[in-house]
Amino acid sequence: MNAIDTAPLQRNLRVMGCSSYIVVHGGTPNMLDQAEARLRELESWWSRFLPTSDITLANLANGQPVQVHADTLAVVSRALDAWRQTDGRFDITVLPALLEHGYTHSTVTHAAAPTIPGRRVGMSGMVRVDYDASTLTVPVLSAIDLGGIGKGMAADIVAEELVEAGATGALVNLGGDLSVQGVPADDSSWFLGIEDPRNPPQHVAMLRLQAGGVATSGTTIRRWVTDAGTTAHHLIDPSLGTPTASGVVTATVLAADAATAEAFATAAMMLPGEEAMAMLERVHLAGLAVDDRGNVFTTSTLKDFTV
Repeated sequence: MNAIDTAPLQRNLRVMGCSSYIVVHGGTPNMLDQAEARLRELESWWSRFLPTSDITLANLANGQPVQVHADTLAVVSRALDAWRQTDGRFDITVLPALLEHGYTHSTVTHAAAPTIPGRRVGMSGMVRVDYDASTLTVPVLSAIDLGGIGKGMAADIVAEELVEAGATGALVNLGGDLSVQGVPADDSSWFLGIEDPRNPPQHVAMLRLQAGGVATSGTTIRRWVTDAGTTAHHLIDPSLGTPTASGVVTATVLAADAATAEAFATAAMMLPGEEAMAMLERVHLAGLAVDDRGNVFTTSTLKDFTV
């Protein structure tokens, strides 16, 4: 068995379509290997760009139930909860609209996503998770993409498993969706910077967090020019089936877990800044948003976490 390392261990990697890193306090180098392997396992089940993933197989099943892994049942179930919690603003059935507007290739491998028959958006209420049969059913004419909640939940799972394996503290950051568990070796809290989209890599806020999740959603990275010559991005407004035009450029949410933070960060992107913060206040979450005019909006509770 490897000796416990007193210095924090870190690994940078690219997984789930984004630059990511893992930090382990009070752990062993082998824990980094296990964490990376776990993330790649989850990606193999959850990515819409892989032809053999659980998600792709369910999308291609023409409305028939498909046996999937337990973690897939859990993340889809969590996504359906998020759809209800956000009044439909977070919706995993936006994949047909994503494809229609040009998000057809992986940003990592540049491989084309499998062709799916789905055409309808807003059908989350008809997606079925059957724990007894271990099956997932995607309705006919629909298709799902976990998007950010897959990253958020993967970060939650791996951070928790690192602490369960004996680490005193763990941070898993998947492209801005991060989960922290336990405590770092050099402090009682984790310090996190929220990048300013107007002036990266400067920060718009510095946060102090004891445990939980933080997620940032935005329109500044996954952007492309459509065949019609217009600019599009990957955040689809489920009510319209088109890229959101709320004016918000990035939204960051703090929650008890990264999956919740991600769902509400995406939902916040569907609303103008003040309305987005009001939504977060109603569900007792903290967050901030920056719009395309440079205005910064925050919840009243964010001050409890700022340094």
